[in-house]
Amino acid sequence: MNDSPLTRRNFMRHGAAIAALTLVPEPADSKTQSLTANPGAGAPAAARGYGTALEMATADAWGQSFRLPIAKSSKPAGTLLPEVLHPPFSFIYGDRISSEILASWTCEVKDIDLDATKHQREVTYRDPATGLVVRCMATIFKDFPAVEWVLYFKNTGSADTPILKDIQALDAALSSPGADPTIHYSKGGSNSMDDFMPMTRVLGARGQLSLQPGGGRSSSLFMPFFNIETKDEGAIMAIGWTGEWAATFDHPNAGPDFRMKAGMALTHFTLHPGEEVRTPKILMLFWQGERIRGNNLLRQFILTHHRPLIDGKPLEAPITNPNWGGTPASDHLENIRQMIAHGLPFEYYWIDAEWFGQGLWWKNPGNWNVKKDLYPQGFKPISDLLHSTGHKFLLWFEPERVCEGTPWYTEHADWLLSVPADKEVYRGFEGKDAWDIPRSDPAWVPNESGRNQFRKNDKLFNLADPQARRYFIDFFSAKVDEFAIDCFRNDSNIAPLEFWRAADAPDRQGITEIRWIEGLYEFWDELRRRHPNLMIDDCASGGRRIDLETLGRSIALSRTDFVGNTLADQCHSYGLLQWIPLNTIFTVNLSAESDYPIRSSMTGGLSYGLFGVGEAAQPKIDYAKFPFVAVKKSLEKYRSVQKYFNGDFYPLTEYTQNDDAWMAYQFDLPAQGEGLVVVLKRPASNFDQALFPLKALAKNAHYEITNLDNATTQIVSGAQLSGKGLETRLLKQPDSVLLRYRKRT
Repeated sequence: MNDSPLTRRNFMRHGAAIAALTLVPEPADSKTQSLTANPGAGAPAAARGYGTALEMATADAWGQSFRLPIAKSSKPAGTLLPEVLHPPFSFIYGDRISSEILASWTCEVKDIDLDATKHQREVTYRDPATGLVVRCMATIFKDFPAVEWVLYFKNTGSADTPILKDIQALDAALSSPGADPTIHYSKGGSNSMDDFMPMTRVLGARGQLSLQPGGGRSSSLFMPFFNIETKDEGAIMAIGWTGEWAATFDHPNAGPDFRMKAGMALTHFTLHPGEEVRTPKILMLFWQGERIRGNNLLRQFILTHHRPLIDGKPLEAPITNPNWGGTPASDHLENIRQMIAHGLPFEYYWIDAEWFGQGLWWKNPGNWNVKKDLYPQGFKPISDLLHSTGHKFLLWFEPERVCEGTPWYTEHADWLLSVPADKEVYRGFEGKDAWDIPRSDPAWVPNESGRNQFRKNDKLFNLADPQARRYFIDFFSAKVDEFAIDCFRNDSNIAPLEFWRAADAPDRQGITEIRWIEGLYEFWDELRRRHPNLMIDDCASGGRRIDLETLGRSIALSRTDFVGNTLADQCHSYGLLQWIPLNTIFTVNLSAESDYPIRSSMTGGLSYGLFGVGEAAQPKIDYAKFPFVAVKKSLEKYRSVQKYFNGDFYPLTEYTQNDDAWMAYQFDLPAQGEGLVVVLKRPASNFDQALFPLKALAKNAHYEITNLDNATTQIVSGAQLSGKGLETRLLKQPDSVLLRYRKRT
């Protein structure tokens, strides 16, 4: 299998032959694996429509591995799993590795069908000497070739346990006899051009790859999603932990077996009597064929099993209109009236920071009093107007950071965590501080990830404290009611790791992180329980807390703080959409001149600006001269194709940040036999035409291709679209086109 893309150099200059760009090989025929039952592998049962028989068998074998003694079950036909499976986790207890001691502990297994799509296996190990209980709660999915699990450690004895350390929620071997294993992963969202950049590491003999997000936010330096590729098969591994995880992939010798580990970066603690802790959640999802199939299985798995419910219905990425909180209520009200009068599509009207406290927003978390000079009647007039017209209200908070000089800083001092002076990391907002770092500096990204001070003496609210957490939940739940909020935008602008670690004694390292993250989950879960129609926007200086646990509770409407750059928007989508289907980015204010900006930033949802100018009060707007008609046309065109972004994702070009390149990607809805191709020609490109071989099409079928800009249609065979490719001609600089295809019956 060869996944190497053809590069920009394959484009031909004006007047020359049309060139082809492709990322993955041309599909063989109509039997190419898509995310439906594969007729070539024996039709799986209806509940298993997202996995082939071999993929499901591999997941089933993995699901059997949590128990001891190891069962001698039939091994699937693939080569990914080793001959003998051991429990896929490890820990050190009293200086002995778990693989040496579990066999002497009692083991109990309970199996139960949770529903038509999920089977739960609870495997409990008990140490007869100390009373430590290790409980693995595994979910084996019936509709995907997937298994996910969490470990729980509980002290049921009458004394403190020996030291429990180096807990790996995942510690297992895989096999790659046909080729060196390759790890595909992505950078995180650290407010840079490189956010979500696709990365690849081939593990040759003695090769190793070790990754951490940095600073305690789960997707800051790197995303917690990995595609592990061997010859013609592989597995997706994903981590659910909104803190400092660590993942290691190790190929220790020239043999076929290699090892993967994942868990918290630091665990070294004793458990008190009656105390219980949990680990990160781990997902293993198995695939056969081309690597991109694994990514698309993950996208559909997330949509099916890790999507929040809003008033009982699966969350759909919304269309939102962001506005600055330092703008007076009277301007917000007029904006809303004008948008409604001109029929602009939007679900949420978004008010961001600086509506609270006294002065600049970043100095005021901890003072949640509304600025009466801006909002003399609070937010009710705004939310009432929105609700009366069928729209919703989104409001920004940064609840976890508490600033010096605010009421919470003194009134709740006992509930605040501090960072040691030698661990402080600043960004600097004053323009005069020695720690100011420009984005062009190589230190920018690691500094951003580790930044734990916006200003001197910032503190972290201690969600690990049960009493503090109850107050926290009640306070912000009351704000949801008072302001009639429909979306709670939860920003998190300081890295919490050093706060957590400073709070732990030497024999309790990792406990505060565990309790704090459990507290964050309880906060979000309780907000959603009390307010079933509430959506949570997971903002953490952009998309720095995207993981398997947050995805099931929230959506990242600001996937990065690196905004206002159309080239960056394209690159960020290219990288992130391979893993996560539901996300948005704030696009530049819409232009009447070109669809290029909106198409560069559109994903499953869209956050578009109209009247604002960044972090400043809105200037005076002459609504009579505003290009509402052109903006509405662009938005309605997006609305007409929005459904496709939840489909299977196929990059059609290489990843590049060069401004003389083209970028294109395809979204396919296999069940409907239709899809969308987005083509973006960057401003410095001198090329005017290209061919893009499409993916997942039936060669023996014909497709109706519609150019959504000029409404022209053509009928093209699947064989031609998959082989020679879809012809595209763009003459402007920059330029773009949306091409919809539908299978003819």
